[in-house]
Formats: sequence, structure tokens, C-alpha cells
Amino acid sequence: MPFSATRVSWDTNVKHYVRNGLIDNLPNTLKAQIPKTNRYRWKREADNKYKGCEVAHFIKEELELIKRTGESRNAKKVMETYFKLSDTYHKITSSVKGSKKQVALQKEKIVNAIEKAKEFVPIATALKIFNISRATYHNYKTIVINKCDASYFLWCIKQYPHQLLKKEIFQIKNYMENKTYSHWSKASVYLLALRNKEISFCLTTFYKYAKLLGYAKPRHLQPKIKYSSFKSLRPNEIWCADVTILKTSDGKKQHIHFLMDHYSKMILGYSVEKSSSPKAIKKLLQEAYLKYKNKDPITLVTDGGVENLNKTVQNFLRTTDPDIKHLIAQKDIPFSNSKIEAFNKIIKHQFLLPRNLEDRKQLINALAEDVPTYNTIRPQYSLQGNTPAETFSGKPLDISHYKSHFDNQRKLRVTQNLKNKCTGCK
Repeated sequence: MPFSATRVSWDTNVKHYVRNGLIDNLPNTLKAQIPKTNRYRWKREADNKYKGCEVAHFIKEELELIKRTGESRNAKKVMETYFKLSDTYHKITSSVKGSKKQVALQKEKIVNAIEKAKEFVPIATALKIFNISRATYHNYKTIVINKCDASYFLWCIKQYPHQLLKKEIFQIKNYMENKTYSHWSKASVYLLALRNKEISFCLTTFYKYAKLLGYAKPRHLQPKIKYSSFKSLRPNEIWCADVTILKTSDGKKQHIHFLMDHYSKMILGYSVEKSSSPKAIKKLLQEAYLKYKNKDPITLVTDGGVENLNKTVQNFLRTTDPDIKHLIAQKDIPFSNSKIEAFNKIIKHQFLLPRNLEDRKQLINALAEDVPTYNTIRPQYSLQGNTPAETFSGKPLDISHYKSHFDNQRKLRVTQNLKNKCTGCK
């Protein structure tokens, strides 16, 4: 090494590596810069030369392990191969949907495994294996170790003061386990509880706790289909008519004719027939026209079925001209009749099919009960918490007036959680 007039100050860690015979573990570029005289002097320095030399004892043990691992080519290759396998595994599982959620569900096993192994495997290394951060690990540890009886899920109430109170969680269970709402969507169950002022939290919180309580299975029996439909701005602007078929237990097909207001989703009338009936559609239109018609013209949207395109219906519509204008979906307009088709799925899967109806008489009796329930009792999230009947009567779409008690309940929740005694934390 060329002579330099400038004195070089070497890092203490470099001296420890040389003093403990680990100079070969240093990078070659750094090793080439260390003068032989420095190496000679550092190797022969007394252990107690520097203040705080006791720390060197622990460092020496760690360095000895590094030295032995570095000297053993086999051990080094095993470690390198292990971490390569671990990295490859995480790259693969990171693309698998729900893999992180599965890890999160095993909090207790992860914490116990890391705590048992930390004497031999540093926590930072163990966390790399599970691919979680130190903050996440401490969060898991808090939940697992600091269990609070005041919390339904035994979560530390000091660490998580915003969690729902036990009585709020029991309220969710009461609604979700009520047979009357067993086939309703979770959003409708939530809105009913909200309207009754028996809960004071948002829909996402309801979904979260419903899932934690085991109510994760979708309420619909069939997957939802995305529809493209008309947009209406007020009640009595657009009416929709359609026929849906339901097969009763006696093996007979029942044709249910519905007339619905597009904006409010309120059922204006229905009829059960043995087949698709033009007379039934005409009768529904006549009754609705006499009962609900106002000064503004109405657009009637139907599909191209024979029950809609016939002389019986067309002759009646001529008598209402220009009050009712008839348009055929996907023919006169580039939209489907999806809103009433979506209703058909709701009335069948959330109301009628769970009843296991035996015949036409039972179906008629069920509709006499279920249609008023749908119109006046079952709130809808798409209507901002209103029922169809409320929306049809002119009630504004504004969910905020159902949430006015949220702030007070939130403050009460935090206050009560912080007042509870938690033995797991100080």
C-alpha cells in the first residue's frame, strides 16, 4: 500500500474482525487497504485497552458463529439455499389470492413459533420467513398475549379502543341469526338495524364483524350479474313490466307478472298466471294508471315478449296516449330491462324459494305477504336506506339522517373501552 501522510481512522468493527481472525470475511477491496502494521498491532492489543470492552465478549461470540459458518462451505450453502427457497416461496404465494389473510388468521401460531425460536433465530430473520414486518408482528403479539375479557374477541381494549362493544356485536348476531331476514342481503339487514337505531356504525364495519362472526357466506344463491339500464330521476318517470317463472313443488310453472316503478323500485302491481298473459299486463297497467298517474308522461319499458307486444296491451296504451309511451328494451333503446330483472332474482331467491312453496295457492299467499314487505319494510342500500315505498312517496335519498347518532356512539365506545381494566397492558 502506498505511503500516505494523512492519518486514517479505522472503524472499530474492522478491528474486531481482524482481532478475531475474521479478516477473510471482509470485502477484498477493504482488506487490501489495511496495512500489515495495523493488522499486526490490532491482533496483539489487550482486550481491556478500550472502555466498555465487556461488550466485545458478546460480539466475539457472534463473530465466532459467523467465522464457523463462513469456514464451513456446506453450512454457508445450506443457509443461502434456504433463503433462496424462502424468497421463491414468497414470490409464488404473494400472487395467490387470500394468502396474506390466511397468514393473518394464524396469529397465535406465528407468535408462539417466533417466541420459541428467538433464542436461536433472530426475530428479524424469523419475520422474513413469514414475510411480515416487525410492526405487524408486534400487532399480532398484542392481540395474542394481551387478551381482554371486556372485548368480545379478547382484543386489547387499550390498544384498540375503537373496536365495537360486546353489546353491539351481540346486536349484529341477533339480526344475522333472525330467520325472518335469513335470506336478505347483508346490506338490507344492516339498514333495517340502522333504521331501528339499534346499531351505530357504517356498513363496512358491519361487513367486517359479520365476517369475523362467521357470516361470510353470500346471502344470494346465484352470483350477481352486471346490468346496463335506464337512468331515472324521479318516481313515475319510468315503469318496467316483466314476467318471471317460478316452479312450485307440484312441478307446475307459475308465471308471475310484475309492474315496477324504475326510480323507487316499488312494485306497483303483480299477478300470478298459468302462462304469460297479455290480459294480466293490461290489467296491471290499468290499475297503476288509475292509481298513480300524474301530470307528467310515463315511459313504459318492457322486453319483446308476447305478453307485452300484442293487440290487448297496445289497444289499451292507445287510450292513454300521450300519457304512456311504450319502448322495447334493446330494440327501441340500447338498454336492457335489467332493474326489474334484478328484482325478479331478489323476490325469488330472498323471499319465495326459501319457502319451498307447494302450489299456486301458497305462492299467491306468499306474494301477498312478501311484496308489502319488499315495498315498505326492507330498506335498500341503492336507495340510501329508504324503502321503495318511501322513495316513491318522495322521501329524499340521503343516508346521513340514519347516521346522525354515530358520533355520540363512537365517543361512548372509546370512553367505555378505555375505562375497562386491561391486565395485559399498562
